[in-house]
Amino acid sequence: MPAAKKTKPNTAKDEFHIEDLENISIEEAFKRVDDVISAMQEDDITLEDSFRRYKEGMDLLKTAGSLIDKVEKDALKISEDGELEIFEDDEE
Repeated sequence: MPAAKKTKPNTAKDEFHIEDLENISIEEAFKRVDDVISAMQEDDITLEDSFRRYKEGMDLLKTAGSLIDKVEKDALKISEDGELEIFEDDEE
């Protein structure tokens, strides 16, 4: 029987909590997605860790998408008289 591969233990730095997404920037979300991709490419990642990382990456991408949508809504718009003005979102 082949010897079982040893996996690297998760460190506190690697731990992901959905609450972490509340104050994350777009740049940080994409950096963390890149980190998730790198971790998933490791030869010794377990199937369980792979699924956990996949969910983390999807949560990060969803958050980044929401942040980008907010930035787009806050972008300048052209008024009827041709002036640029800040788009104000009435939903907030």
